[in-house]
Amino acid sequence: MNRLPKHRAIGLVALILTTFFLTACAPQTEAPEAGTPYQVVFVDYDDTVLKTIDCVAGTPCAIVPPASPDNKDNAYFTRWSVFPEDFESIDRATTIKAIYTHDNRVIVIGNRAILWYSFTIMLGIMTALYFGLKEGKRLKLNQDALIDGFLWIVPVAILGARLWYVMFELDSFVYGGFFPSILRVLGFSSGRLDFSSFGLSGLAIHGAFFTGLVCAIYYTKKRKVDLSLVLDLLAVGFIYAQTFGRWGNFMNQEAHGPLVGGITNGVANLTLKEQYEYLRYTLGIPEFIANNMYITRGLHGIDTAPLTGYYHPTFLYELLLNWLGFFVMLILRRLPKVRFGDLMGVYLVWYGSVRIFIESLRTDPLTFELFGLTIKSAQATSVLMIIGGITLWILNRKVFKTGDYGTIPGHFRFGKKA
Repeated sequence: MNRLPKHRAIGLVALILTTFFLTACAPQTEAPEAGTPYQVVFVDYDDTVLKTIDCVAGTPCAIVPPASPDNKDNAYFTRWSVFPEDFESIDRATTIKAIYTHDNRVIVIGNRAILWYSFTIMLGIMTALYFGLKEGKRLKLNQDALIDGFLWIVPVAILGARLWYVMFELDSFVYGGFFPSILRVLGFSSGRLDFSSFGLSGLAIHGAFFTGLVCAIYYTKKRKVDLSLVLDLLAVGFIYAQTFGRWGNFMNQEAHGPLVGGITNGVANLTLKEQYEYLRYTLGIPEFIANNMYITRGLHGIDTAPLTGYYHPTFLYELLLNWLGFFVMLILRRLPKVRFGDLMGVYLVWYGSVRIFIESLRTDPLTFELFGLTIKSAQATSVLMIIGGITLWILNRKVFKTGDYGTIPGHFRFGKKA
């Protein structure tokens, strides 16, 4: 058995340590003896003291927080690190910190900002390219051809993602004349050729996938590259890159699920503390994620966030399921009986199934009307993807008769007798 490569071993250790620190409990101080004075201090996100309350152990202490602060740029206050209903139980020196949402900007240059959304998407694309080239070398595919294909397929795929989104949100883009509408579609939200308002706030992965697929078919035919192998590279790259893009949704507080605990007659079924503790402790969601799932009423639309509270992080659910699918595909492409092109079928079935589940939770899906019914576009498309994936598996064996990974060096039984 081969030893685990050093860089992978280091990555595994880092993952274990990260998990430990995310879930570790903070140390607790001992309660002071009766009559001992202590302080409860409210601080801002940067540890600036906002209020200090002097208390005496064994004597009731009225702990009243200061006014909700608003001192963090491009973020809003969500809560104190100790919930108000727990103030009465405080019996020792305690620092209570203001919790804010995350700033969705990576960096600001002048009056322009680079958002985490665009940064994570590009990071996902570039890392997918890196690993795709490494796998392409094992498959003996021409590296220059892969890079050339990447350079023109990716921009077209991004345009496809934009047009797919616009197609289901036409009223938000097409109004006020032909040229203003075109400019809004292209990313100029003001409807004018003003780069201060430029940004593609609205992309749909299905549009990127289908556009990239059509481009890949054309390109491989033109460059005489094995289409089935390129489709497998695209499949693994897509599911890998999508996990990065979902972090951008998280930072934007979008693409989330329903209010934790649900709503009955316009009232939340759980208190804010109960919502938070369900995410943090029942589901085991890391604290920095749970904190950012506090969403104010009406953010991105009243239908999306009807009440202020903690919402389900569907971005995380999809991300984890995609990671699982990614690792499954890494194993499959090392199995000798798996045929070239099968991984694209796996992607279609896997992601289609994941997206059907996720869309059942999301509160901001793209929809269309058909025969008087409101249909979620991602779910309808995902059904077609699953059918397409199963069909591709059959065609690979009955019609295309593609080769298998048993002919490629590096599979689990390569060089061994059966």
